[in-house]
Amino acid sequence: KLKQTYETYLALHDALMVKKHPAELANLLATYEPNGTAMDMTIATLKRHKVAVLAAVTSPYSNGPIEGGNRLIKSLKRSCFGFKNQLNFFKRIYQITA
Repeated sequence: KLKQTYETYLALHDALMVKKHPAELANLLATYEPNGTAMDMTIATLKRHKVAVLAAVTSPYSNGPIEGGNRLIKSLKRSCFGFKNQLNFFKRIYQITA
């Protein structure tokens, strides 16, 4: 079971991240046979959201840069608690995100 689950994980990783082949991912989802592991739930979730997952694989866009900016702002809020006014806080945000 462990070997089968690990091989399925590697195939999923390659189809989603490395090769970005939607046909390979669709084939993997169609041919997967449940074996009583946690991978069954993962595959079921991917099958349920198949259209969105395949669209994400084919799209060149990512929300990674936006999430990185959000992380910087949240970190700044934690470390710089107590700015004298909000304008100084916004200036600091502009400095770290520029």
